[in-house]
Amino acid sequence: DDLVIGRNQTFYEAMRQRGASHGDIMALVEACRPYRNLRKVRRGHTFRVAIDDSGRVYRMRFDLEDEESYIAFQRKPEGGYLIHELTYPVEHRVCAVAGIVADSVYESLKGHGAPPALAAKMNDILGWEVDFRRDVRQGDSYRIIYEEIHRDGAFVRTGPILAVEYTNRGETHRGFRFAADEERPAYFDGAGRSLEKQLMRAPLEYSRISDGFTQRRFHPVHKRYMPHYGVDYAAPVGTPVRAAGDGVVVEARYNKNNGRYVKIQHSNQSYETYYLHLSRYAKGVKKGVKVSQGQVIGYVGASGVATGPHLDYRVKKDGRWVNPRRLKLPASAPVPADRMARFNDQVALYSYCLGAQPSSCAPREVIATLPLQAPFEEALATSAAVPLMLSSRMAP
Repeated sequence: DDLVIGRNQTFYEAMRQRGASHGDIMALVEACRPYRNLRKVRRGHTFRVAIDDSGRVYRMRFDLEDEESYIAFQRKPEGGYLIHELTYPVEHRVCAVAGIVADSVYESLKGHGAPPALAAKMNDILGWEVDFRRDVRQGDSYRIIYEEIHRDGAFVRTGPILAVEYTNRGETHRGFRFAADEERPAYFDGAGRSLEKQLMRAPLEYSRISDGFTQRRFHPVHKRYMPHYGVDYAAPVGTPVRAAGDGVVVEARYNKNNGRYVKIQHSNQSYETYYLHLSRYAKGVKKGVKVSQGQVIGYVGASGVATGPHLDYRVKKDGRWVNPRRLKLPASAPVPADRMARFNDQVALYSYCLGAQPSSCAPREVIATLPLQAPFEEALATSAAVPLMLSSRMAP
């Protein structure tokens, strides 16, 4: 039977209400520790449980965060539990959507039946080329090839964007997902140049720039002119702040002016970034910890000397303060020479799929369904049938 955690209810209380014994509940809490802290589950969490009349829990399972896998507990005859991490059979659906922006990319995607989450993903890919907070204009157009994950015929989550094209003020930008090394897929332009820079220009989702980089600013608190060596991004309290690039946390502490702040020394040693006035740090962020680009390191606040919630983001290059908005950002590595042939083949297929979308608008359409446990790129690399299936489906 389903066990759903109610309002202001703990896992222990819900299980006791269902008739489970104290001993079995505590045994499950301990056995589950590597996967989930059952003492902290919230309202709405669902468990499948089987409890006999004597209060013994002989089966329980719950979904993991990715919603593609689950943990199953089976009671052993001698006591204790066997634990299995299992995977649901899922479908990776390759989808296409195209549109013209009227109000926002988000609303356009929503109106075409595509997941609005694609807007943030597109920003992550092309955000170094297009400022989606300031540069988007009515009449901009986009075409996207992306994955959706489905289970038992129901949508689970949005997968990665495989290829994207965005035209802004008459200039077209494209990005293609490709595994250039064994670490993780990345995004490149059609020539194999990385779209990812070593530093993000803005390490958060912000509503506006409330103050800029200047040598002479009238400080609203100190009431005198003084330099402002950062860019202030106004955002609600609690907005996640991300590491602008790979590096090591060299400071994560509080002082009177900066409030709670983080300082990161980046991998190429030339750059340091600073994140001021945080409300709190992300779990595990402390001096000496390695962080990756895009990893959440803290949350927007107004600690220290601040008139309202914002992130004061600062960058040093070779020991000197520089304007983060005007900084010529160093690019990440291109596709290696020994992978270019494979990359070109993949780009040709994705470009064909993008080109098959109307230049004006096309509602979301499934162009391939792959009953796989692996991402689409893996199928593309191992099965000659996938390009044929896609190209025949996309043919006019």
